[in-house]
Amino acid sequence: MSKQLSNILTEAGTNEVEVLVFRLNNGLYGVNVAKVREIIAKVPLTSLPNSHAAVRGVFKLRDHVHPLVDLRKFFGMPPSDDESNSRVIVTEFNSERMGFLVDHVDRIYRVSWADMSEVPNVNTNEDTALTSVLRVDDRMILMLDFERVAFRIAGITDLEDAAPEVAGINRAEIKVLLADDSALMRRMLGSSMNNAGFQDIVVASEGEMAWNKLLEMLASATLPDIVVTDIEMPKMDGLHLTKRIKEHEQLKQIPVIVFSSLVSDDNLKKCKAVGADRQLTKPELPGLVQIIDELIGGQVPA
Repeated sequence: MSKQLSNILTEAGTNEVEVLVFRLNNGLYGVNVAKVREIIAKVPLTSLPNSHAAVRGVFKLRDHVHPLVDLRKFFGMPPSDDESNSRVIVTEFNSERMGFLVDHVDRIYRVSWADMSEVPNVNTNEDTALTSVLRVDDRMILMLDFERVAFRIAGITDLEDAAPEVAGINRAEIKVLLADDSALMRRMLGSSMNNAGFQDIVVASEGEMAWNKLLEMLASATLPDIVVTDIEMPKMDGLHLTKRIKEHEQLKQIPVIVFSSLVSDDNLKKCKAVGADRQLTKPELPGLVQIIDELIGGQVPA
C-alpha cells in the first residue's frame, strides 16, 4: 500500500521542483517531493500521552517509529466524515521522519520556483506553515512547509546557542547575506548569529531577492563575505541561486553555505554540482557558525 518516491529527482540548479499535491478540507496543498519518502494507507497507531493535540499517535514503519500528525487538526479544520481515502505522507527532513495524515493524494507536478508567488500578508503570524502559492492547470495550490509544522509541534521558537568565538576571527566584521523564505527562521537565525558576534547580516526572503541584492552590492563594491541560503524558496531556489553565483565571474569567489532541512545523498550531490562550498542541516546553528569561521578564516575543518 505504499508508493515510493525516492526515484523522482530534478537536475541541480534548474530552479525546478517536483511538487506532490494533496487535498485537505476541499483545498489543494503541495509539498516538495524531496521531503517525501513514501505514501501509505492509514496504519494502526499507538497513543502518545502528553503529545501535541494534532499528533494522533505513533506508528512503526521499516524499523522506524514515526509520529502521525493530523493536518486537519493542526490547522483547526473540522474532522473528516470519511477517511476511507485518507493517506499518510511519510517524510524525512532534519534527519527526522514523520507522517502527515491528508484527505487524498492527487498527483505530482514538475514546476519552476519562478511560478510560485509569496503568500499574501493577511496576518502577522511569522510562523505560518504556508510558504507560497502555486497556480497550475487553473488550480491554486498552497505550498505547505512540513518543517514549520514540525517546529510548531515541537515548540521550537529559538535556536540553540552558537559556537564560541575563535581567536583571530572577528565575526563583527564578517558580512553575511542570508536567504530564507521563513520569517521565523530569519528571525531565529538573525538573533542567534547576533548573539554569536555577527553584526552585519543582510536578509532576503527568497532567492531572486538575494540575487538582486548581490548585484546591487557588486555595483556599490560592498559584497558580502559569505552567503547562507535555504533551498526551498519561491521565485528562485537556493540551488539556482548558488549556481548563478558560482557562474558569475565577479561573484564566484564568495563562499556559499546551503543551510537546509533537505539533507540527503541526492541533495549533497546537487549542492556539489552547483558549486556550494558546504551544506548543513537545519537547525544546527553552532555547526553553521563554525563553518563560517572555517571558510572565512581559512581553517581546516574538524
